[in-house]
Amino acid sequence: MKDKESSLDIYAFINIYRKDIVDSFFKKVYELGQGRFIFQIHSPTIKNVPLYLDVKKGICFMDTERGQDAGQTAMYLRKLFMDRKIKDISQINFDRVVRIDMYSGISLVIELFRDGNLIVLNDDVIDYALFPREWKNRKIIKGERYIPPSLFDPLNAGNDQIQEIMGKSKASIVQTLATRMNYGGDLAEEVLYRMGVNKDAPPKLSDEDVEKLKFYTRQILDETLANKSYYYTDGTVSPVELRHKERDILKVVENFNDGISEVIQKESSVNPENEKIRRIVENQERAIREYEEKVELYRNQGNFISSHFQDFSKAIKILKGGIGEGGIINLDGIKLTVAKKDLAERKALISTGDMEIEIEYEKSVGENMERLFNTSKEFKEKIEGARAAMEKSLSNITEERERKKKIRQKFWFEIYHWFFTKNGKMVLSGKNTDTNEKVVKKYLEENDIYVHADMYGAPSTVIKKGDDGNPITEDDIREAAIFAVSFSRAWQNGLASGSAYWVTPQQVSKTPESGQYVRKGSWIVRGKRNYIFELPLKLSIRPIEYKGIRIPMISPPSGEAGEIIIIPGGRKKDKIAREIGEKLEFDPEEIIQILPTGDFEIVSS
Repeated sequence: MKDKESSLDIYAFINIYRKDIVDSFFKKVYELGQGRFIFQIHSPTIKNVPLYLDVKKGICFMDTERGQDAGQTAMYLRKLFMDRKIKDISQINFDRVVRIDMYSGISLVIELFRDGNLIVLNDDVIDYALFPREWKNRKIIKGERYIPPSLFDPLNAGNDQIQEIMGKSKASIVQTLATRMNYGGDLAEEVLYRMGVNKDAPPKLSDEDVEKLKFYTRQILDETLANKSYYYTDGTVSPVELRHKERDILKVVENFNDGISEVIQKESSVNPENEKIRRIVENQERAIREYEEKVELYRNQGNFISSHFQDFSKAIKILKGGIGEGGIINLDGIKLTVAKKDLAERKALISTGDMEIEIEYEKSVGENMERLFNTSKEFKEKIEGARAAMEKSLSNITEERERKKKIRQKFWFEIYHWFFTKNGKMVLSGKNTDTNEKVVKKYLEENDIYVHADMYGAPSTVIKKGDDGNPITEDDIREAAIFAVSFSRAWQNGLASGSAYWVTPQQVSKTPESGQYVRKGSWIVRGKRNYIFELPLKLSIRPIEYKGIRIPMISPPSGEAGEIIIIPGGRKKDKIAREIGEKLEFDPEEIIQILPTGDFEIVSS
């Protein structure tokens, strides 16, 4: 159940409502507790509208109970923002981070991931943080310059950057987009679906594929501006129509804020185990960012020494000679300052400009370079390990979600190939050895008809007379014969037509002649066989309603509107299933289960 905003949601909110927010004025601020705030804003287009912020969930327009006490934090925020004019509102690097800039030079940053945070900046220096925090590579404390959680912006990444990320990933393409490209789950799945790429495929993209990726990403982002909320059965509320889960759509609301405010108001019903995994993933993401910075840091240090090799050879001699902390080493190309010196460890921290480098001065320049490059390499290996662990954690969440996905009721006949004739007769056909055995033994009764393609290994097919009192007609038999031929080897052999025969139940037996053996799934047919020739291998797929449930049915063409007709062809089953599923609003897996073995083409008639 979704209970917080995604990066795509934040993108949609900001771009839909920016025109109403920019150049408006902040009025009163209310603190609601637990990282929740209301900023009353006023402009000619929106008068006294409450902008609701929940640092754990998201941002929207919503009013709620404010309480009597403004709170110490609220009073501080009022002092800074009350009656101040908003210059801009933006999303930082397509991340779950919102920045609101004032004409006064003060900025408000709302980080909407993990436990969230609300940060006040004065010319990009942190003046206040609701939750002061400190990591190795990032400090959210007063006086520090603000550094965003991610410096990578997927929306402005170049083709080379995208290819590099994809080329280095060992995960599936959907996991790579979701995590390393910062797309998030639903956007990653939707882009791949529209591209026609299997989400579990390796993350290898041609130059053409990269252009498609950028095109469909932009297409989806542009669709968010329609200002709609799409509700889905799994609890997702999206600013765009998610075609990869279109069959699960519940309703569409003509206002995105209405949908996202419902999401933010929901009480979290996240599985505790999944919540634990998510926290692990967030820690791993943070570790990866730290490792990436270390890779860059030590590589740059090694390269710097390499480009000033002779200068550092002289510097090491000077360090050995006894220069102390604070000492200056003036060389031909550079100026070095001894920031620290550890006589016991025989190490010195020297600085030059913005760079500090630890030098082991009992070792050569080459040995120091090798140590720095090796350290960079070690952190690079740690990144791969952390990413593999993170992807495994994400996989666990995905598997859990798939297990809990709502599954429609399955009917008893769906273990077979089946359809209803135009006259309403049920036809059942075996899918394998077991169902070939079972369909005859359990369902072939006195007034039914047995049909078999004139080909070895074809499935046993039964036409049920049913309880309607009407006899089985020649049309029923012909439909069943086309069906039987289509599910034989004729389809995978690419034939255009075939032949079949039909007999009565009394002619079908499991008893062999003396000395013969009938294997499981096979049957003995005695007496006259009634042959039908030149049966076209052509089937149609259309939705039907059975006991109030919408299901896909494959059968000989019925002539009804909306059916999709297929013949043997050159397109693979998964691709054809995806196209048919999209057109008929079914899960492609449901379509795959009813198709014959082989390749396909869609035809108009």
